[in-house]
Amino acid sequence: MQQWIYVGMMIFAGVMIGLQSPINAALSKKVGIYESAMISFSMGTTVLMVIVAFFGKGNLREVVNVPWWQFMGGLLGAIFVTTIIVGVPKVGVTTVMVAVLAGQLSTGLLIDQFGWFGVAPRPIDWQKVAGVVLLFVAILLIFGKK
Repeated sequence: MQQWIYVGMMIFAGVMIGLQSPINAALSKKVGIYESAMISFSMGTTVLMVIVAFFGKGNLREVVNVPWWQFMGGLLGAIFVTTIIVGVPKVGVTTVMVAVLAGQLSTGLLIDQFGWFGVAPRPIDWQKVAGVVLLFVAILLIFGKK
């Protein structure tokens, strides 16, 4: 039962992404695409700096010892946010969210299968593949008639 708490947390995170997307897209109409992405990341960075200052228990000095690829999360996040800002006004929030989920889950299947990035391997099975295939069907149902 305790693991369901984490599932609930991830659903909440999905709600936050669902809200973030149209908010950032609306901001981009006023300040520009790249500018709204920068503002979004600046706000997030500011909040995280406060959290680290008050609650951080890690060791930021160790940042000099991490492999180069572990810095890619920020770059990937910037690309993600910018792409969402561009996509929402063009195809709508629902299509963007389903397409994002399809991409995330397709990638997640491979990461789980092969244990990339230090993740414990979890084999692909037909149910997982069917779930991802159904997301691609959802894209067709939601956006296919456009």
